Amino acid sequence: MRIVQAYIISFWLLIISSNATAQLIPIQLTGFTQDAVAESGPNSITTTTQQVDGGSSNKVMYTNAFRIFAGIAGGGLPDNGLIPNGADNYQLANYTGNNALYVYRNETRNLSLAVPTSLARIRILGFTTEGASALNITLNFTDATSTTYLSGYSLSDWFNGTANLVLQGFGRCDRSTGPTYNADAYPSNPRMYYIDVALNCTDRAKQLQSVTFSNVSTTPNNAPFPNAVIMAISGIGYSQNISPVITPSNCNGPNGSIALTVTGSSSPYTYSWNTNPVQTNATATGLAPGSYTCTITDAGGCPSTYTGTVPLNNNAAITATATPTAICPGGQVTLTANITTGILTSFVWMPGNISGQTITVSPTATGSYSVTATNNIGCSATATVGVTINPAPAAPVVNSVSVCPGGNVVLQVQNPQTGFTYNWYDAATSGNLLTTGTSYSVSNVLANATYYVEAVNIQGCNSAARTAVTITLNAVPAAPAASAVSVCINTNAVFSITNPQPGFVYNWYDAAIGGNLLGTGATYTANNITNSTTVYAEAVNTTNCNSATRTAVTVSLLQQLVTPVVTVTNTTFTSLTFSWAAVSGATGYEITTNGGSTYQLPSSGAAGTTHTIGGLLGNTSITIQVRALKTEPCETSNLSAAVTGTTLSSKEIFVPNVFTPNGDGKNDRLLVFGNYVSSIRFQVFNQWGQLVFLSENMSSGWDGIYKGQPSPVGVYAYTLKVVLQDGTIINKKGSVNLIR
Repeated sequence: MRIVQAYIISFWLLIISSNATAQLIPIQLTGFTQDAVAESGPNSITTTTQQVDGGSSNKVMYTNAFRIFAGIAGGGLPDNGLIPNGADNYQLANYTGNNALYVYRNETRNLSLAVPTSLARIRILGFTTEGASALNITLNFTDATSTTYLSGYSLSDWFNGTANLVLQGFGRCDRSTGPTYNADAYPSNPRMYYIDVALNCTDRAKQLQSVTFSNVSTTPNNAPFPNAVIMAISGIGYSQNISPVITPSNCNGPNGSIALTVTGSSSPYTYSWNTNPVQTNATATGLAPGSYTCTITDAGGCPSTYTGTVPLNNNAAITATATPTAICPGGQVTLTANITTGILTSFVWMPGNISGQTITVSPTATGSYSVTATNNIGCSATATVGVTINPAPAAPVVNSVSVCPGGNVVLQVQNPQTGFTYNWYDAATSGNLLTTGTSYSVSNVLANATYYVEAVNIQGCNSAARTAVTITLNAVPAAPAASAVSVCINTNAVFSITNPQPGFVYNWYDAAIGGNLLGTGATYTANNITNSTTVYAEAVNTTNCNSATRTAVTVSLLQQLVTPVVTVTNTTFTSLTFSWAAVSGATGYEITTNGGSTYQLPSSGAAGTTHTIGGLLGNTSITIQVRALKTEPCETSNLSAAVTGTTLSSKEIFVPNVFTPNGDGKNDRLLVFGNYVSSIRFQVFNQWGQLVFLSENMSSGWDGIYKGQPSPVGVYAYTLKVVLQDGTIINKKGSVNLIR
């Protein structure tokens, strides 16, 4: 008994492949070509069809039952053909029929699945005799497609191979009639190996129909060997079932969801939804209504897609309100959409196609507004609200008025309505409210003005327009023109309006504003004027408007002219010339030589300012006085101071003390005068002592020019050396005034 137990333990050595990731299930196959396993008596040649290896070896495999029958000490395949390998199992074909597929060198053979199946992975159980073989393995599918997964795959000899080992030490025996079978190789050999084929993602979804094996070995030199022997195929089935649970999104969302329950042969699964952002759970949440696709990737990295549609549960609800509900024409109403259910983001009001949750409108007639609220997930709700337009009162009737500047007026509504309010403004629209009432008083009107009045009825509605009420200023006459008057003291002054207007009234006052009325008319006479006086004239036109200002008209007393100042400006042996400066305002002059008993005009004319007396003897003295004249006698000046001039004697030398080089032909040159002169040297100096003129000729005088330019008005000094005809020398110094 101990021997049997040791035999069994040594025979059944199971190898678990580290590449197996899920349980492989045996696949029922058809197409085996040989019976290579002896399962019972009477002998191994009767229960098999052909040896496995070369003819000289003539070996087949045997079962545990045959081992007992033949009295073999070890080895033996399981009687039920089930070969476990870790979590995987391989099922050998029935020992009573063909149970091995021989693929000799250069042969191609197929194994077919009894039932075509979708598979993720298969493992082929087999070995090679007479050396390792090179195999091409192609999978064929029910859709008539084929995929070659392995090319030149090296399947190990059934002795001593180590890669992908599944079973070893099951022994071999001669194919003979017995009773001796020469069993050998156990407990280490022979050996079976698996060939791992992982189907790609496309082929997994197909139905595998058959597997094609091509022996493409080229070595060793033992044709038809090596012989590839295929014993079984196990696989991991491929299946995937997607069960979705879809929750609609309502208007409080997006809050829809799709929950996937994925079952199948290639779990675990990963998920990738086409949401933004991407969701990676089996359940996608927060979904708006619409179509969504999930990419489901199995444990083998193969993707599949699911597409589902989230419907909309349109539970949105709103109400609409108007504030106020009744308005006056031209008024405004605030319309508001109130959300009662849902999250709504877009609001459109009709009529008008106006957007906004709250809008302001100015309806022109009583009616209704409807609002439709929506959001970006397709929800919508509609509500309606009514608005009433109250009638407006007619514009009030008010008469325009006219007034003189500064006057007061009262603007009055004609036939005011009971219960109405009347508002007065300074503008046709907007503006400032001036007062409320049926009348409006305006004081001190200084310009044309327009005021506006509106009626407000008991509903608070204003008239459609304000009535314009005009205050027109009557024309104001211009202040009258009148000339100032000048009179002599204690005489009467007559004031006159220049160009008086027909129909106008002219009033004369003693003050610019207010004061006493002195007289009325185009003229006014003030008696016995003793000092300067001002009166004020105003004009009153046909609309009884006064001129804006009174015209000041002044009467002034005539003033006595300034007394002339007389000087002797030229002396000769036979004449004397007297001069005086012009008196401002004077119209003429008179000369007297006898203290005012008689008068004569100047020799230079009535308005002249020089007087020459000729035909005199030498050393003759003449005294004169001058008075200035104007229009009125009271303006005549006093007589000037008496001035005496004396003609020259026979040996006297004379130099004038003034000359006027102004080009008028009178006293234009400064000369030295004398009759008994042999020679002269005459020099003139300016204020700085510069010599400005030198003459040694009595007929050559100074014309006031120095270095080509007129000398300035002022006092100039001179020196004079005169040699008389008797040899007497006279030296003289003095000054002269240059006046222009």
